[in-house]
Order: sequence, then structure tokens, then C-alpha cells
Amino acid sequence: MKMIFIFIDGFGLGEEDKDKNPIYAAKTPNFDYIFNNFKVIPVDASLGINGLPQSATGQTALFTGVNAPKVLGRHLSGQPTQTLKKIINNNSLFKELIDRGFEVANSNVYRKEYLKKMMDSKNKRYRPSVTSVMSISSGIKLKTVEDYTKGCGIYHDITGQILAESGYDVDVITPAEAAQRLKNVSMCNDFTLFEHFMTDIIGHSMDVDKAIQEIQLLDEFLGALIGIIDLNEDIIFITSDHGNIEDISVKTHTFNKVPVIVMGNISRLPDLKLESLLDITPFIVEIFETGAK
Repeated sequence: MKMIFIFIDGFGLGEEDKDKNPIYAAKTPNFDYIFNNFKVIPVDASLGINGLPQSATGQTALFTGVNAPKVLGRHLSGQPTQTLKKIINNNSLFKELIDRGFEVANSNVYRKEYLKKMMDSKNKRYRPSVTSVMSISSGIKLKTVEDYTKGCGIYHDITGQILAESGYDVDVITPAEAAQRLKNVSMCNDFTLFEHFMTDIIGHSMDVDKAIQEIQLLDEFLGALIGIIDLNEDIIFITSDHGNIEDISVKTHTFNKVPVIVMGNISRLPDLKLESLLDITPFIVEIFETGAK
């Protein structure tokens, strides 16, 4: 059994309102298929703390099972603080799986100049994200543009368009080609992460047209991935850290619950309830411990 974990930043469960929610304004045959054929579990991202859910604490909670907003006494945006880094270093999903003997990969590609700035402790502007801290502290080699050119990684925007527009001599790939790359990476690992955060960036922009284009790109990518993964053997797991793009009428995050979608080899799922972000890491660890068979 292998698992591909798709983390979609800022992707909540919103109203069925085409004027507010681009999922219902866009052409989404694959999201329609997913929502009609698989269980979509709404989970809480607020975690009992007042204020809008944010990325640093939400992702720490998601990827560790520790209530990071409660530890800090607030929701925190951006990158994790030293307090949150300690939680990630000690409790991350990557660490939990590696300690149990599983092979883990982060499929996301990093630019070398960004990596250099990110690894410089004096550079406060380019502090590492939760998933970067999780990868580094677990000893996972981060992929670079060189890996991208070899077809061994995916840029966060799925197609690599941002890399090309930044001056890199790289191919812009289709969503289907990106899905194939993700599958190829997953074939060599038990657990493979792909993080997509354009949903959050575009959600903050309140640009309806860009939001619709983004949802349709994501829809095409997920549809292609479902088409090449043997769901009798393997699992695609999709979730988020907080809402945003599902309500394009506001510039901020939302209080909406986020989806957990488990597709594939799930005949013996853990007897654990998924109610909040805190339940996701224990749930996945239990899947691997039971073999999901």
C-alpha cells in the first residue's frame, strides 16, 4: 500500500453559491466525481481558539496532532515559530512514519536560491514553512529545479509555469503530466506529500476569474491522478489547513470546516473519528500500522 497525500492550502467547504464559491462556478467534472463517489468528511480547523484559523498553527496541528493554536494561545499565520518548530521536530507525521520504517517523500520542488535563503537563520523573510521544517527535521532531501528537469518532482503550481516565468529554462507541463510525475515519485515511497498553496494565494486576491481557473486546474490534476492510481491497492488522501478560496467574497480565511477525502484501499480504516485537524496525523499513522487491509 502506498499513499499520496495532497495538501491543498486554504480549501474549505463553502456554500453552494456560484457568486461566492468558485468550485460551483467552475467546470469541475472530477471534483463532482470525487464528491459523489467518496466520503467527504468535514473537519474543524478552529481547534477551540478564537479568531480565524491560520497556516502556521493549522498546518502544525494537521501534521503533528498537537493543538498548536492552544499551545500559542492564538492562531498564527505564515511560518512556524521556534515553539512550533519544536513541536514539528518531535511529532511530525514524517517522523512518525519514518520511525516505523516507512519510506517518505516530499514531491515539491524548491528553487536553490530560495533554499539558500530559507536555510539562513538570519534571513527572517524566508523562514521555512511547516512542511519544509517537517522535511528537513526528518532528514528528507528536498527536491530542486534539477529534479524538476529530470521529471522527478513537481512545482507547487502544478504546471511549473511560475518557474518558467521566473527565468528558468524548464518545460511547462500539463496537469496530467504533473499527476504522472507524482505517481512516479510515489512508486518509490510509502508516503508521498504534494503541497499546493496557490488556492490560498488566489483566495486572498478575491479575483473570481483566477479562482475559477485555479479550481479547474486543480480539478484536471486530480482527475488525471485518479485515472492512473490503482485505488484497489493505494490511497489518495486530500485535505487542507483552513478555508479561504471557497468564499471569494472575503479577503481573509474563513471559519468553514475543511474536507478530508480518503480514496482507495480503505477496507480496514482505523477506528478513529475524524473531527478536527488534530485527528489527521494519528489517523494516517494508524492506516499504515494496520496496512489498510
